[in-house]
Order: sequence, then structure tokens, then C-alpha cells
Amino acid sequence: MAMVTSAVTVNTEKPVDREKTCPLLLRVFCANGRHNPMMDYTNKSGVPANELQMYTWMDCSLRELTSLIKEVNPDARRRGTTFDFAVVYPDKQSGRYVLREIGNTTNGQRGMDDSKTLQQCKFEIGDYIDVAVSMPGVMLGRRPFAGFGRDQRRNNGDDFERRRSPPTMRGERGERNDRGDRF
Repeated sequence: MAMVTSAVTVNTEKPVDREKTCPLLLRVFCANGRHNPMMDYTNKSGVPANELQMYTWMDCSLRELTSLIKEVNPDARRRGTTFDFAVVYPDKQSGRYVLREIGNTTNGQRGMDDSKTLQQCKFEIGDYIDVAVSMPGVMLGRRPFAGFGRDQRRNNGDDFERRRSPPTMRGERGERNDRGDRF
């Protein structure tokens, strides 16, 4: 009888006993809408100025990190806020810091990366966590009202202005207002 073995490897990490295991100091750097530039990790001070220090364990999930960040940042508590997580570590070959994205979470929504742990993300003690916090309604690299610019150029803004404010009425029907619109 032949033995069949599975080609699929199952990650069987042992749960951390948080009562008996000493936590690690996790240095987290948050920036609004983007990750911190790598130059900030190599300047004279060595790290960006926006540092949060947390004590946690290797089985800490990205959702748990999101909760800890929201405790100290009231703006990040808004529903729909996105947290993009990355590990920043020194490259052994070049000595420069490298950023590797590990997942994201959204406040008020469940996602695929919520239960990812630091251990599963190959985090090593001494690495940094860099978080890009994007508020809802803010689109990176784009204006939220992209159509307004087209309308404004094509109609000199008159059409937009007409939709935004009602005409000022003076007199009887059929007369014109200050802009020349009939009402």
C-alpha cells in the first residue's frame, strides 16, 4: 500500500500564551493617505516622527493593530477608513530599508487580511510597521469631483453655477434675474 502525502502545506503555528509570554515592543509609523518615504527611515533620527509604540505578541492580527491605532487616532475611527499595512526592514544585501506590503483592513468592514498575524507576515522582532491611513471619501491622486473640471471648461462654469444656486427672483414671471436667466 502506497502512502500519499499532501503537497499543500498547512501553517500550524502554535498560539501564543499571552499570560506567560513577554510581549514585544512594536514600533508603528502612521501617515495619512500614504506610506512614509523610505528616506525618513534613514535620516539622522533614523525613523519618521509619527511613531506609535505598542506592546503586543507575534500572534497579533492586522485587525487588532487597527483597533490599537484607532484608540490613539480619533480621525481613524470613521467608518470606511482604510489601513494599508507594510513591514519595513533593513535589506541584508544593501543595508537600505525596504517596504513590503502585508495587507489592509477597513474600519467597519470585514476583509481577507483581518486575521493575518505578524508571524504569518514574516515579521521579525526589530522590524517596523508602516501604516497608510486613508480616510473615507478621499481618493488618492484624484479629485473627488473629476467631472466638475470638464463641465467648468466646457461651459465656463455657468452650468455648474446654475445647478448649485437657485436664481434670484425679482418681479413677475418671464423677467430675468441678475445673470440673465429667465424664471
